[in-house]
Amino acid sequence: MNKIALTLPGGNTITGPDELTTKGLIDLGPVLSGLLNIAFYVAFFLAFFYLVWGAFSYITAQGKKEELQKATARITWAIIGLIIVFLAYFIAQFAGQILKPTTGGLPF
Repeated sequence: MNKIALTLPGGNTITGPDELTTKGLIDLGPVLSGLLNIAFYVAFFLAFFYLVWGAFSYITAQGKKEELQKATARITWAIIGLIIVFLAYFIAQFAGQILKPTTGGLPF
């Protein structure tokens, strides 16, 4: 199957990355780890942006009670979001340290 995908019309071939040609597609861990890191960065950025937006709304509320409540709620939820992102990141790191994959053999 890989030979068909790596063959161009006219008989020319494309050489794949060493990771794919030597190991096959069994090494999914680094791909998921990279995607998880990207997801954490995006979640942190969004929560921080929401916090800044809430702070800006609080400053520009000019003492209006309803706008102050909305801004305070935004700030509160942004802080809760940041705490959840940090906890999820540290739990994922902790689980990654504990659940190291074995290199063959039985897991017990």
